[in-house]
Amino acid sequence: MNQPAELRLLVIEDNPGDLVLLKEMLSASQLTIHEVYEAPGLKEAVSVLSATKVDVVLLDFSLTDSDGIGSYYAIREIDPKVPVIILTGLSHVPTGLQAIHDGVQDYLIKGEITSLILEKSIRYSIERMQYGEQLRLSEQNYRMLFEKNPFPSLIVDPETFFILEVNEAAIDIYGYSREEFVKLTIAAIRLSDDPLMLINAVWEKYGEAVLERFVSYRKANGEVIVVDAAYFSVDFMNRPAIQIQINDITEKLMLEKQLESERTDKRREVSAAVLEAQEKERSEIGQELHDNVNQIITASRLYMDMVLSGNGEISLLSNAIELASRAIEENRKLSRALILPQLKGEGLVASLEDLRLEFMQTSSLNIKFSMQGVAEDDFTSSEKVYLYRIVQEQLSNIIKYAEAKSVLIRLYKKNDTIILYIKDNGKGFDPAKRSKGVGLISMANRAEVLKGKLFIESAPGKGCTLKIVMQRA
Repeated sequence: MNQPAELRLLVIEDNPGDLVLLKEMLSASQLTIHEVYEAPGLKEAVSVLSATKVDVVLLDFSLTDSDGIGSYYAIREIDPKVPVIILTGLSHVPTGLQAIHDGVQDYLIKGEITSLILEKSIRYSIERMQYGEQLRLSEQNYRMLFEKNPFPSLIVDPETFFILEVNEAAIDIYGYSREEFVKLTIAAIRLSDDPLMLINAVWEKYGEAVLERFVSYRKANGEVIVVDAAYFSVDFMNRPAIQIQINDITEKLMLEKQLESERTDKRREVSAAVLEAQEKERSEIGQELHDNVNQIITASRLYMDMVLSGNGEISLLSNAIELASRAIEENRKLSRALILPQLKGEGLVASLEDLRLEFMQTSSLNIKFSMQGVAEDDFTSSEKVYLYRIVQEQLSNIIKYAEAKSVLIRLYKKNDTIILYIKDNGKGFDPAKRSKGVGLISMANRAEVLKGKLFIESAPGKGCTLKIVMQRA
């Protein structure tokens, strides 16, 4: 605590002899005194205190114009923060204790005062007043923090388990009034375990918080909520107590449960889409083999049977050979669509260029492809395959559904982002009605593996733009 460099004292004494003796003892002390103000009665003392800031008041307990504790109350009304030391000629302990209880810093019996006793009393009185003021401010700040805390907080008696105090958040959330709260024990609202076990755990970790997860609490209306609670020891009204700070996590748990349910539904949806895609792919392969390759091979066999049976010219063998060549080419195209491209050797750019030329040869599409700022080393081998499949899937979709004439494919880097951009000038569609399509789900899943996001922009008659945005930072 900081003592004033130079003290200003007010001595309220109506006995001239006692006043002289006090001033002599003050002069003989080690105190650094700037001024000693004198007042023979309460009226003069009030005048001094109203005009001057003093550090300590020495108050005779028996004045001609005031008597007893009433003099102290009059001084405190003018300056409640000034330390007051009572000077009395009565060796009466109850009188002094009552004065101390009412806020007086010290009381001294005139016949027993020495210079040293007076000095210590003045120093200690200043210290006690400063400490008391700091304690008052600390309690005031604690009270404000307790009341304004957005989380419900309760103070509980560790012996009876009765609730001693609550803040506004607890009243608002739990629905009890303050008067109703203080009639309850913690067991009335906390539904888990034995409170005594928890209280013992708090005392064992005195000064540290004891955390309790997923405990049930009950509101005034009977609703049960799940909370995380922190319990810690505090002093309340000069006695040990336990403060409980509560965080309602009921809604959080419900949202987590809902999110997990949505994730489960999504996994099922993806699994169903994958199985559907596999069945569709198998059906298309079977259809292609049956309607195209098998028909060509059957025609080739007929030509060879005619030659071997003598019912056809030997020249028919050339027709059979031509059909066999066509079957081989069709089978090659089918295989290339199914087998993973050899990106390790050719690289992503060369593979995408081959894919562009292949789609242009088998369709009327005019496809342009460009790549800026992107290097082969920007992708792993697996990522290159995912990108290749996305482009292949989207070009197949454009041919099947878009009735487009041209397609622009761009792969470029912008700051720390790599973007795959595929735009066609086809008839477009409503993305909301096509969001569950197997092809889009497959591409979205591949984009997620690439640590990217899939964006589709389209409208009827406006073509379609597909973007895969991949963060690389």
